[in-house]
Amino acid sequence: MEKRGRLPAAMSMPAMLGDSPVWLDLLAHLPRAAASGLPVLLLGETGSGKELVARSLHVMSERRERPFVAHNCGATPDTLIESELFGHARGAFTGAIGDREGLFEAAQGGTLFLDEIGDASPLLQMKLLRVLQEGEARRVGDTRVRSVDVRIVAATHRPLERSVGSHSFRADLFFRLSAVRLRLPSLRERGRDVLLLARHFLAEAARAERCEVPVLDPGLAERLLGYAWPGNVRELANACQYAVRVAGSRSVVCASHWPDAPFGDAVAEGAGLAAETQALEQRRLREMLHRTRGNKSQAARALGLSRQGLLKKLRRYGLLEHADDAALDAGVGAD
Repeated sequence: MEKRGRLPAAMSMPAMLGDSPVWLDLLAHLPRAAASGLPVLLLGETGSGKELVARSLHVMSERRERPFVAHNCGATPDTLIESELFGHARGAFTGAIGDREGLFEAAQGGTLFLDEIGDASPLLQMKLLRVLQEGEARRVGDTRVRSVDVRIVAATHRPLERSVGSHSFRADLFFRLSAVRLRLPSLRERGRDVLLLARHFLAEAARAERCEVPVLDPGLAERLLGYAWPGNVRELANACQYAVRVAGSRSVVCASHWPDAPFGDAVAEGAGLAAETQALEQRRLREMLHRTRGNKSQAARALGLSRQGLLKKLRRYGLLEHADDAALDAGVGAD
């Protein structure tokens, strides 16, 4: 089961770096959206900063003194959905050795961030709609009904209107979640923000390593500006950490310090949708293997794949060795 992202009350305002017109336009809409108290649906590509914006909405709202709880909707199997959302009482089922609060109870009075809501199963959609309509919930195996006072901020990279049209996402839930809709720009739309963010991430990595903050080589800077960034801000942050922590740059970061030279992975113009999709899939696989430290079972669950399905893709792209190396570097089993 995925570990919950619960943040303490009265959290500080996240750094919302960027000077591009599209980013400043988004920032201008946040105070009014936060003050409305209405559910917010964040739309944007994977890695574009949706959780960052969700945290900012929470801090700007009247609920800032209460908890902010984050949950990935594609990470919980249907067998655990009710327990995850509403909690359970001791003895409710085999293995329930104590009382456990659910997501709504943990976020009471605050904000519940539902990431990747487009990946929610039909059962999860139904359970969410019911608690949002009724404003109350009951732990599994308990008779006590608890009132629910939670603001929902949901996020997705999927075009939910299409999912509603194809009946894979409930229309009633969609309209309940999308009272306010905010679209996050991709990193490639943000122009020179990429350099501002790169310098910020390099400085963060240098502080973690207790070393001098490196300078960004002008040649590399130009290549960063021309790259498509399929993984958006998350990809840039990971690359900057790699340049400082793994490649060992201590003064100037050049293209040779960058992970797997992503510019070589960039798909040439006119290469076609299939080539673009494969390049993005390879980068997503590498990113997940890095996050799970080479644990294939964890990576498969996070990507919504079976373990065999993940292994098949890793073999196709020659990434099996990459996975095993990541596990060895982390000192854990590759599973």
